[in-house]
Amino acid sequence: MLGRLIPLALLVVLIAAPPAGAERLFVNGDSLAVGTQPYFPGALPGWSIRTSASISRHAFEGPGVLRSVGSLPPYVAVSLGTNDDPRYTSGFRSAIRQTMAVVGADRCVVWATVRRPPVAGASYSGFNQVLKAEARARPNLKVVRWRRLVDHHPEWLAPDGVHVSATGYAARARAFAKKLRRCP
Repeated sequence: MLGRLIPLALLVVLIAAPPAGAERLFVNGDSLAVGTQPYFPGALPGWSIRTSASISRHAFEGPGVLRSVGSLPPYVAVSLGTNDDPRYTSGFRSAIRQTMAVVGADRCVVWATVRRPPVAGASYSGFNQVLKAEARARPNLKVVRWRRLVDHHPEWLAPDGVHVSATGYAARARAFAKKLRRCP
């Protein structure tokens, strides 16, 4: 009986393990990550992708999610900031810095700019400026210019001005994939 179980156990390990040489990605995000999740496999064929995405997740929650993962893969995609108060740029900067401290200098992080209507009369341009400035200071932080991409394709937008159509989510996955492939 034991002789039959060993090949079965080996088969289970082979099925559960990512293919040899497969790149590994962890996605940490909010509802935009939820919407993008189904399109990542097509944009990154052969990659092993794990996702922790939750509707209304805030940027300050991101580092804790990463800490809870245990061993992080070489690539991390982040979709956070959309649910935060755009007047609190220092809090967003802190979340970025804490995220980068958790992942370390040897992993590549790709983070999308925020595209949404103003909140309390404040736009998200401050958040996007902070994100770009933090990326200029770190070679392992890449920015997906999501705001610009959506501004060029307003037909993707849902009535809430935040979420997008399936076409938009597929484009978001491709934009992340393009940046991930350019990681150091």
